[in-house]
Amino acid sequence: MPHTQILKKDKPGVNILVVDDEESIRMLLSRFLSVNFNVHTADSAEEALLLLGKNMYELAIVDINMPGKSGKEMFKICHREYPGMNIILMTGMPELADAVDTVKEGAFYYLPKPIDLRFLHSLLNRAIEEKEKKSESDDIGRIRNLASEYKIIRSLGCGISGIVLLVEKDGKSYAMKALRWNGESDNTSEKLERFAREAEILMRVDNKHVVKIFEHNLNKIDENPYIIMEYVKGMSLTECLNKKMFNINQKISIIEQIAEGIECVHACGVLHRDIKPENIIIADDITVKITDFGVSHVSDSCLTMDDEILGSPSYMAPESFDETKKADVRADIFSIGVLSYEMLTGVMPFEGDGIYQVMEAIRKKNPVAPVKINPEIPLWMQDIMAKMLDKNPDGRYSSAGEIVKAIRFSRNEGDGNSPSITSRILRSRLFLKNIWR
Repeated sequence: MPHTQILKKDKPGVNILVVDDEESIRMLLSRFLSVNFNVHTADSAEEALLLLGKNMYELAIVDINMPGKSGKEMFKICHREYPGMNIILMTGMPELADAVDTVKEGAFYYLPKPIDLRFLHSLLNRAIEEKEKKSESDDIGRIRNLASEYKIIRSLGCGISGIVLLVEKDGKSYAMKALRWNGESDNTSEKLERFAREAEILMRVDNKHVVKIFEHNLNKIDENPYIIMEYVKGMSLTECLNKKMFNINQKISIIEQIAEGIECVHACGVLHRDIKPENIIIADDITVKITDFGVSHVSDSCLTMDDEILGSPSYMAPESFDETKKADVRADIFSIGVLSYEMLTGVMPFEGDGIYQVMEAIRKKNPVAPVKINPEIPLWMQDIMAKMLDKNPDGRYSSAGEIVKAIRFSRNEGDGNSPSITSRILRSRLFLKNIWR
């Protein structure tokens, strides 16, 4: 049964997570689904929860019986922390009582093994269609008193705390980020503080590589808080990498643009604190737009939350996990280094079975030398990444602007395989410590 004839061709932007400790099941579903969807797989609930911290998924297919944290436990966590994601539970030992209970608790379906792929196809399309309707009706319906002058076109995406809408005014398109309103039980004041901080940051930053904010209504208590931003036609860097869209030179150019935008952000007294592919939009002309400053630290703001670990652990600097140390701009530089490594090699520099294993790897382990994974990477770019990923903040670049200068200088000097005398001297002075293995 050729699966290319089964799935619809109209859901290319949907992210699906498959969680099963059986490799054969993961491979089967991955091959079947990846024709039309962006598919990630995990062999445990712990690994899946780590992926959920890095990506937004429309749907997860989770095996109930797994070693360690069970699929049911994962379902309860996801149902609480990722309410916008549909979950299909699957099992080789179906029980009617379990099926009734899990569906009552919010699971989309209880799927028995062996899996009927034709049935799964119809089930997925139904789940996705229902989620789209929910995004356009239920989520939008919970947004109170949106500005009447803006016409809502469609939903661009949603998360736990808010929804992003494509809106139109006077013939122009904008992105509206609105805070979801869930009633008195919601921790509204904390979310509003984070939301206000994002608006303040974007108003202070003026750079072609940072999304531009045009207006907000954060001071109007009778309306749902929102900000109006430029609408960027493009895809997230995550989607671009999944589709393998760029060559090595384009990827280095994207890294350079990210560093240029972050340099401007830092110049405004702001740490981004959550630099990752999901927060980078790539426009159709391969122009970078940095977004999502919801966990940022404004140096002169009373809204900072220094007691919390903010950001995505896989991209965070070692000092971010240490309560005795205060992160500065060099923490963002480390994050750019992690993102650069992921872009150029296709794998993460620091991995583990769970969040604490990842944290330990970031603190103590050296990543594999990038050129061992991808020989196309110029040696000079590997050196630049080495300086970004130094575990000691003092060993990193002191500003994102230095990354831009290093890339431009090295690119002009040559391809890195036969470096000039000047390049060799710089390498001998700047990269004495080898962080690779």
